[in-house]
Amino acid sequence: MPVSQRFQVGGIELSAKRWGEPGGHPVLALHGWLDNAASFDFLAPHLPACDLVCLDCAGHGHSGRRNNLGAYNIWQDVGELFAVADQLGWSSFSLLGHSRGAAISLLASGTFPARISHLCLLEGGIPRLATAAEAPELLAEAIRTVRIASARQSGCYPTFQAAVAARVNGIFPLAEPDAEVLARHGVLETSAGFVWSYDPKLLAGSEVRLSLDQLLAFRGRVTARTMVVLAEQGMVVQEPAALDLLCSRSDWQVARLPGSHHHHMHEQAPAIANLINHHLGGL
Repeated sequence: MPVSQRFQVGGIELSAKRWGEPGGHPVLALHGWLDNAASFDFLAPHLPACDLVCLDCAGHGHSGRRNNLGAYNIWQDVGELFAVADQLGWSSFSLLGHSRGAAISLLASGTFPARISHLCLLEGGIPRLATAAEAPELLAEAIRTVRIASARQSGCYPTFQAAVAARVNGIFPLAEPDAEVLARHGVLETSAGFVWSYDPKLLAGSEVRLSLDQLLAFRGRVTARTMVVLAEQGMVVQEPAALDLLCSRSDWQVARLPGSHHHHMHEQAPAIANLINHHLGGL
């Protein structure tokens, strides 16, 4: 069973679920957008040789919120994950990221390549890109949407199951077993009802997006042994440009399995864990 752990990082408190034992292969796991650390609850029991720290990224799960006028930009998460690794005493470690967490992991691996030994990208790795010409309108739209999101009240549901159903039928639909696991970690009971704990400001757009050249520079600096795991009915296979960027480095292993965008949860956890164990060196 996991233990809870908390980290003081940049003026906020970040929460994590830690599986395994210190002394195992150090792995920091990062979930997707609007998910939380429970995203890895199905996978973690199949990685017994890992010291697996599943982080609630800022604004998600039990972690604190960024109290500023800015959006949740993924390069902020990069600095935070290294601060967490420093507190854990990890000079070198592996990254396991799903979707948004995979994009953060890729940037982190290109920022301090010597610190990341292995990289596992699940259904993601490529952030949304933009051209230089798009920058002014992106900044304007981010300022507008941050203001709107900051004033937004979190949706309140009369029952826990209603909160689960909202996620099942959300922007990115989830199977009920997966939504329920995320809800047990990410739904709060209040006097008014049940609310998802994520910061509404996560719905706002980023002020700046990387260009293709910038993304290629990060990707080119990655020295970690890298594996990409894609779902045959997932999101990445529907985006040819992202698919090419993930599959065109000949030294990266690419695996495809049946399932949807969250296939690392109840759909394919044992199979994906087998791939991860082998990737980390036959653990």
